[in-house]
Amino acid sequence: MQWFRITVETTTAAVAAVSEILTAAGANGVQVADAADPEHIQARTADEVFDWRTIPHREAGAAVTAYYPVDDQDAARLAQIQTRVAALPQAGFTAAAAGSVKTKIIADEDWSTNWRQYYRPVRISRFLTVVPAWSDYQPATQQEQIIRMDPGEAFGTGTHPTTQLSLALLEMIMRGGERLIDVGTGAGILSIAGTLFGAADILATDIDDQALNVARRNIKLNLQAQHIRLQPANLLADVTEQADIIMANILTEVLLPLIPQLPDHMLPQGTVILSGIYRDKTAAITAALAQHGLVPIYTLTDGEWAAIAAKRQSEAG
Repeated sequence: MQWFRITVETTTAAVAAVSEILTAAGANGVQVADAADPEHIQARTADEVFDWRTIPHREAGAAVTAYYPVDDQDAARLAQIQTRVAALPQAGFTAAAAGSVKTKIIADEDWSTNWRQYYRPVRISRFLTVVPAWSDYQPATQQEQIIRMDPGEAFGTGTHPTTQLSLALLEMIMRGGERLIDVGTGAGILSIAGTLFGAADILATDIDDQALNVARRNIKLNLQAQHIRLQPANLLADVTEQADIIMANILTEVLLPLIPQLPDHMLPQGTVILSGIYRDKTAAITAALAQHGLVPIYTLTDGEWAAIAAKRQSEAG
């Protein structure tokens, strides 16, 4: 089998946005080479040192790559991606974010080499480390918890600010025993993290069946996550249950139509965690929340990204 590889040259700040563009075009996930990688990979012990002078890595910018089976949709898929990438500056990113879009046909036997060479255990929050399934990595301390992931065709490492902000808010809010809904779960990282924080029940949804398959595969790798339930759904339109915490790490354009659906799916004293927000869109998200009786209780930022935790105004005291 042959694969259609698409690589977008972009900036560190736009990695999550480009990743969403490639995923929306049908990729199960993305491969990222980022000049910020040295900031994300941390030593397991005080004696372990990464000498980035000897480890190949980008010195500037970022490249986001996705693979698609070669088919009659290649030309249309490429045109869609090029159009959305070219529009990134209109969404508040710098002109450099809309870099070149390169393509290449590769053979199936090159697949695992192209992916596995990039992945090491990566600390993504205070207590969580994402580990490739084939790694023999073991926690360095009792407090460190592991999420094992099998990238297969693609691997979201969770190193991007949007994921880190989501996890930081989840750590701040959870006390154990909560019911969670993970809207647009993707590879399932946030849901799996929720189990490590003590969630009693988790429903993970996604409109993309391929994303659900990736999440299902990753859940099987994490014994503590076996109770996560998966459901195909367009945001919360097809969901009937309520939760203590609803989390969504998706772009602003998708968060806005999600917000009106939130109150009906929140249990009393419930909280929503919204990430993937461009910092210049924070006011728009806050205004949309207010229209539906929700107010921020925490706002975290990282570079050009923001994440908001909100509650019902009547319960936010």
